[in-house]
Amino acid sequence: MLQDSVTVYGVTGLDADGQVPESLIDECQNALARIREILATNGLVPEDITHLAYMIPDSSIFVPCQRIIAEVLGPACPAMTLRVKPHFDVPGQRLEFNFIAIP
Repeated sequence: MLQDSVTVYGVTGLDADGQVPESLIDECQNALARIREILATNGLVPEDITHLAYMIPDSSIFVPCQRIIAEVLGPACPAMTLRVKPHFDVPGQRLEFNFIAIP
């Protein structure tokens, strides 16, 4: 039986202790590692992502993580949405992802 889509909101790159990593790159890598874990738990891979929404406090944050996102997604070309979200729940948090994946 074919599984329905998997939709996940609020994937952050916070460290295991709930703290914001010092580097934006570490925060981005943490979030993308969590996305890969969620996908694997559901029998999916990054190429199954059909939509990725990226929430950031300002547009300057996007460029440093763009390369990392492209590496994780590989040949996948999901629709991407970039949203400016001025405030997050955790002070200092710089990003958050939502995604939809379909097998």
